[in-house]
Amino acid sequence: MTTGATMIRAAIGALLLAVPLQAKPRVPRPEADALIRRMLAGPSTGYISEERIQVFLSGKKPKALKIRRTGHADGRVKSEQTSVKKKGPILLGIDVARESPETGLARLRSFYELTVSTGGVVAKRKTWKVELRLKPSGVLRRALWVDRDSGLLMKRETYRDDGSLSRRERLVKLELPAQVSDADFPAQARSTGPWIPESFTFVGESGGARRYSNGLENFEVKNGRATGDLAEDDAARAAGR
Repeated sequence: MTTGATMIRAAIGALLLAVPLQAKPRVPRPEADALIRRMLAGPSTGYISEERIQVFLSGKKPKALKIRRTGHADGRVKSEQTSVKKKGPILLGIDVARESPETGLARLRSFYELTVSTGGVVAKRKTWKVELRLKPSGVLRRALWVDRDSGLLMKRETYRDDGSLSRRERLVKLELPAQVSDADFPAQARSTGPWIPESFTFVGESGGARRYSNGLENFEVKNGRATGDLAEDDAARAAGR
């Protein structure tokens, strides 16, 4: 190699060292209210997901449910329990009573302070994490992991007052977008009664109290008040507030 060529290579190397490496630009962190509105509005396309719900009981091993959800672009969501042995999927219901994002956000804001951070990857999707801390104590009650692209809720954890984990809901498989049609939603299965949290079903009524269960957790609604295994925001919505 000639001296001239060597000098040229050295000059190019020096120039490369002098130019700072361009870091990959960070994705701007969304504002909490905007992210929650997007989550409550739901994806604009159909989707099919498999979800694992774990309930952490004091002094016992966690109990689990498996749920399959089929989401329509118009907001309908069909939930089926798939963890029952020797049986096919059990239809839990079809939720057609989606409330407006503004109403849902107002309810969350009435109970919690919201903060957004990087959430990592859930079911191969990048997420934002939203922490919900009770007013005025600041106790962490819930954490939500929201898909950055679609706004779909990918994971949710609920905590007790002492900080211990009481419930985890996590998508383990997701097809989005998915081919979902009206034929996937039998009309006779549509939910027409009061709103209840996903995975719960009505199990009976006595003494003016309507009782609900998912086999692991229970709550009841009486005189406009919900009591049992629910976080504050779900209890308020189940009671019609």
